[in-house]
Amino acid sequence: MRYLLGSLVLLSVAGWSAPQDAVRGENVGVFLRCTGKTDPREALQAVRSLGLRMVQISKLPDRFYSADGAKEFAGLLKESGVQASAVVAVYDGERYTDIATIRETVGFVPAGPMAERIAYTKKCVDFAAALKVKIVTFHVGFLPSDAKNPDYQRVVRAVSEVAQYAAKQDVTISLETGQESADELLRFIEQIRGAKVGVNFDMANMVLYGKDNPPAALRKLLPRVTSVHVKDGQFPTDPARLGAEVRLGEGKAGVRECLLALKAGHFTGPIVIENYVFRTKKSEPMAELALAKGYIDKVLSE
Repeated sequence: MRYLLGSLVLLSVAGWSAPQDAVRGENVGVFLRCTGKTDPREALQAVRSLGLRMVQISKLPDRFYSADGAKEFAGLLKESGVQASAVVAVYDGERYTDIATIRETVGFVPAGPMAERIAYTKKCVDFAAALKVKIVTFHVGFLPSDAKNPDYQRVVRAVSEVAQYAAKQDVTISLETGQESADELLRFIEQIRGAKVGVNFDMANMVLYGKDNPPAALRKLLPRVTSVHVKDGQFPTDPARLGAEVRLGEGKAGVRECLLALKAGHFTGPIVIENYVFRTKKSEPMAELALAKGYIDKVLSE
């Protein structure tokens, strides 16, 4: 019951409306760029070829972030029979080469591009609202350990600003897990003022960054979880670098345990395959997505 109440509270905030039979797996979808297709029409058609009908929208060509562009993309969604669960804000200049580079380039923590990134996030909110998509998600970046640090408070103000802007359009900002533990993320979210903020829970990121135990973190964060990324990974062997992503069930992210906890809690939000294993295995992106879908279907059928 704890899972159920937590999920329903946040889902009503986020405005996500899932199919009635979503708990059986029909809310499983794909992070759009994981198809390996750069053309949005081809990417959406690829998702449908997997038998799926839901995506998180990754970074698109700039023309889409306008009134006319949103209409164009809405047409592509209708044409393909796919619905969008969230818009993901991916910022120019972000790089994930190693931990030092992530600290310097990712999210709202770098001071230099902050104003530009706030403005871009608002454009993503406008785009989402035009599509009637209720969630915009992004990485906030490596937060300072001291909540009184001026940079920490600067990021609190920035996220509060975009969250308030989004709330006026019935959109929820949802922060993706990764660079912080569950406790650190909760402490940050509790300081946001003027609007509710959710969590896009990425199972593997907790492991890839060596930050937390995913099933334990999920139990703490679930009342705020609006959406889930399903991927697996290994803990870092070098503290200066991320751990390695692996196929579902082959890593330390506790993917099966997390999926079963979501199922037991009647979580009806989007469960999104984010899979980049093809980069290291030199395999076909769509083949890897099919394997991931098969794994998720098997677990959710237990």
